[in-house]
Amino acid sequence: MPNFCYTTRLRQTPARVRLCRAAALLAWTLLLPSWALAQQSTLDVIDFQLRWKHQFQFAGYYAAIAQGYYREEGLDVRLHEGAPGKTPVDEVLAGRAQYAESNSELLYERLKGKPLVALAVIFQHSPSVLLARRDAGIETVHDLIGKNVMLMNAQTDADFQAMFRREGIDPTLIQLQPSSYDIEDLVSGKVAAFNSYLTNEPFYLQQRGIDYRIISPNTYGIDFYSDILFTSETELRQHPERVEAFRRATLRGWRYAMDNPEHIIDLLLTQYQVKKPRAHLQFEAKAMRALILPDLIEIGHMNPGRWQRMAEAFHELAWSGIHARWRALSTIPIRPPRSSDCKRSLP
Repeated sequence: MPNFCYTTRLRQTPARVRLCRAAALLAWTLLLPSWALAQQSTLDVIDFQLRWKHQFQFAGYYAAIAQGYYREEGLDVRLHEGAPGKTPVDEVLAGRAQYAESNSELLYERLKGKPLVALAVIFQHSPSVLLARRDAGIETVHDLIGKNVMLMNAQTDADFQAMFRREGIDPTLIQLQPSSYDIEDLVSGKVAAFNSYLTNEPFYLQQRGIDYRIISPNTYGIDFYSDILFTSETELRQHPERVEAFRRATLRGWRYAMDNPEHIIDLLLTQYQVKKPRAHLQFEAKAMRALILPDLIEIGHMNPGRWQRMAEAFHELAWSGIHARWRALSTIPIRPPRSSDCKRSLP
C-alpha cells in the first residue's frame, strides 16, 4: 500500500504524515489475518497415518513439516499416531488417510489385490527382530520351538513367518502369542522371545542391564523392506501431481532428518511431547542409519528385484488369496525414485 498516505491533496504536515503512517499500519494489521487465512485455504489438507506413536522412527515427516517442505508444495499435512488395531493400510483403504507408512504388510495386501501403491522405501532393511534373554538359552531360531513367543500377527510379522518357513520350522510348534507391546513381558520371563524393533526395545534392555540375544530374519536370508511410504491407486489416479509433490517433500524431510538428528529430537521432546528421554531418541536415530543407509543409498530407493524376492517369500508361505497374483508383481505401479527428485529438493 505505498500510495496510501498520498491519496489526498492536503499539505503533508508532520502530524498528517504520522497519522497516515498509523492508518497504513492499522490497515496492514487488519488485512494480514485475512491474507494469511487465504494463503492457508489454498493448501491441500493431507492426513498421514503413522505406524505407531510419535518417535524418531518417523523423523522425516516431522522434518518436512517443520522445515516447510510440505507447505512449499501446497500441502498442509496432519500426522496421526498409530495404535494397536489401527493399521496404516486400513486407514488408507478406508479413505481416512491419503498417505501412510507400512512394512511388508503393504506388499501382502497388494498381492491380494488391494489398490495400494508404494512410493518410496525408507528402511532398506527391516528393523523387526525377536529379542530373547540370553539366560533363556536361546541361540538360534530353532531354540524357539516349544517356547512362548510374542508376535503381532502373521501378516504384520511376515518376515518372521518367512524365517520359520525358510528354516523348516512348523510355527505350530512354537507357542505364539499376540504381542502385548510391553517389553516387561520379556524382562519378567513371561515369554522367551518378544517381537521388537532394533531401534527401540534394545535400549530398554541395555538400560536395565539385561543381556539379550537378537534373532533376526536377515540372518536367515529374509531381507524385507520396511517403513514404506505409500498411497492408494485412487489418489495416484486423481491427484498425480500431488502424489509427486508429497513424495518430493517427504524425501527432502528425510534427508534433513538424517543430517540434523538433534533438531528432530528437539522437536519430538518439545513440540510432540514424546516421553522417551533424549538418550533413547539418540539411540533410535543411530540405529536407524544402519537400516536406512543414507550415505550409501538414495533415500526412497526401491529395487524391483527386492520386491520380487519378497513376493516369492510370501508365495512360499502359501497364504490364501495370493497364489494367482504373486507373479503379477511387475504390474504393481511402484514408482521408482528419480535422482532428480532428491537433487532438486535439497535445500
